[in-house]
Amino acid sequence: MKRLTLLLLLAGPASAGMFDDAKNLKVLPEDTTADELRATMRGISMGTGNRCSACHVGEVEADLSTYDFSLDDKEKKAKARKMIEMTREINLALASAFPDADEPLVVVTCATCHRGQSKPEMIQDVLIKSLHEDGLDQSIAKYRELRDRYYGGYTFDFSERMLMRLTESVGANEQLDAALAFINLNLEFYPESSRSYAMRAQIFTEQGDIPAARQDYEKALEIEPQSGWIRAQLDKLN
Repeated sequence: MKRLTLLLLLAGPASAGMFDDAKNLKVLPEDTTADELRATMRGISMGTGNRCSACHVGEVEADLSTYDFSLDDKEKKAKARKMIEMTREINLALASAFPDADEPLVVVTCATCHRGQSKPEMIQDVLIKSLHEDGLDQSIAKYRELRDRYYGGYTFDFSERMLMRLTESVGANEQLDAALAFINLNLEFYPESSRSYAMRAQIFTEQGDIPAARQDYEKALEIEPQSGWIRAQLDKLN
């Protein structure tokens, strides 16, 4: 079977010459070439958002030629090795499960889960944690902070559907004030989201504010007049 290696799309010349005499390879094959090792290391760094010093012995801003990459002094390096093994097992399992696939299988890499961050959290996990630990206002502020920092990248999902799912989740736990705040936040960034208006109408209905619910259903229907579901909800309300 062809050996599976970690993929890297950007392996530039900046690290050329590194790992020409690699030592202490424990999970990567001993015959891994210097080019393959450079690509793998850079792929891990880009995928997890970690600098080399996270796993290896060396100063953050120091020249990489001063690092001793063979040392196993850091716990994070041991964890990284386990993650490499896990990723390899997943890819081998996929290849074994679909040997006759018509198209090349998608290869799982560090970036598949981490998406450029050290801890592979989804944004809804971050916001729910902030809601429980810091309160609603801080959770909303956290969303704005993350959106300012990461919007346009692949680390977090800032689509309208994410905040709708979050609204539904907190609403199911009878946190209607939080649900209303999150759907209002969604409408701030997606003012033409008919489903967000319909979802807010449901919250207003739960709160007993029927005029506000009717107004939102009508707005949703104005945006999406072909929606039989929204029309049915408005008819039911009326």
